[in-house]
Amino acid sequence: MDKKYIIGIVVLIIIIVGAMFLVNNKINKDNEVNGTESLLVSENGVSVVVPSDWVKASSQSNESILAVANPGSKDSNGFNSINVNIERKNLTGSLEKEFESNYRTLSYNSNYQILFTGNVSIVNQIGMEADYTSNVDGIAKQHKAIWLEKDDYVYVLLCSAPQTSFTEQENTFNAIISSFKFT
Repeated sequence: MDKKYIIGIVVLIIIIVGAMFLVNNKINKDNEVNGTESLLVSENGVSVVVPSDWVKASSQSNESILAVANPGSKDSNGFNSINVNIERKNLTGSLEKEFESNYRTLSYNSNYQILFTGNVSIVNQIGMEADYTSNVDGIAKQHKAIWLEKDDYVYVLLCSAPQTSFTEQENTFNAIISSFKFT
């Protein structure tokens, strides 16, 4: 056999194996959140992809339309301390004015400390983000809230974790936020 022919076959095999590797990794990444298997949770017109060991949860908020939590994390009251709660509220003014009013009021309460507020782009639209801490009944938590507007409603994606573990949960929270969709 001709050397060029053998080299051509070897190059073709390498290309095929490489393509199979890329396709396989793409499929695996679509089924993962922060390196773990994932689960699609959809309810009340919204959906998110969460780690497969997370569960649907209950929320104390009347405006909650979807809540998910890491069942392995409980606070001293027995509640899941690492969670994402999605709320839907009627929009009575502009998104910016409601957002600013909410966090201005929150900043007057000494149990809360605003760390950051600003714009964010998610679901191909501009929204608002607020990062803050809370210390209520001796439970210190950190939160990331993403506010989006759709059809005269405000949707708030609220990610919460104990302050001591928020940083290690942030990649999971960001993956969940990035997976958010209106259905």
